[in-house]
Amino acid sequence: MFDELHEECGVFGCYHIPDAASMTYYGLHSLQHRGQEASGIAAEQDGQITVLKGRGLTVDVFRKPELASLEGVNAIGHVRYSTAGGAEAANIQPIVSHSSRLGDVAVAHNGQIVNEKELRRELEEKGAIFQGTSDSEVILHLIRMEEGTLEERVKKAAARLEGAFAVLVEGEGKLFAFRDTHGLRPLSTARFQDGWMVSSETCAFEVMGIYDSETVPAGGFCTFEDGILRRSS
Repeated sequence: MFDELHEECGVFGCYHIPDAASMTYYGLHSLQHRGQEASGIAAEQDGQITVLKGRGLTVDVFRKPELASLEGVNAIGHVRYSTAGGAEAANIQPIVSHSSRLGDVAVAHNGQIVNEKELRRELEEKGAIFQGTSDSEVILHLIRMEEGTLEERVKKAAARLEGAFAVLVEGEGKLFAFRDTHGLRPLSTARFQDGWMVSSETCAFEVMGIYDSETVPAGGFCTFEDGILRRSS
């Protein structure tokens, strides 16, 4: 069922941490071995998400002036090893949506959604327009098509996914993180100052002097909101 179970791509996120984009950059740099094709960071400030991404290593994509323009205390990032989807610029993560109905939402994921084709076909029939071929764009459209609060939408979208994955979603000043029900893709959280970090590997925490972390359980769902972390399944 799952072909390519070797480690591929990496995600890192910061919640309620000053200069979140820079801290996310350091996290992604530590995860560089998980993907050298492309990288990106999406930072949120007052509900508005700004994204910087491109092909190449983190040191090539994120120059100091551009990185400084990513303001906010929340950010998610991604280093890419090409799996599902081609190498087109539209497939570089995070994938960001700007809409008057839902506001700004960003998604980054590691792994593969094995029912992606069926979901994409369903979404297209409902009017979704895709810019690329990334699984992350499918997740983003699922969230937009659902009803309820952003957290409810993300949970409903997560329940539709099949495969091996770890996903980060950012929007409305919140951050959400979840794993597939089989736990085939790693994901951990760690306390940092007055906020939280989430990463594909704990090595990204350790380079920042953080040695106390917790693994997100298989099928686990994390909500970072109002300065706290809530866990559910």
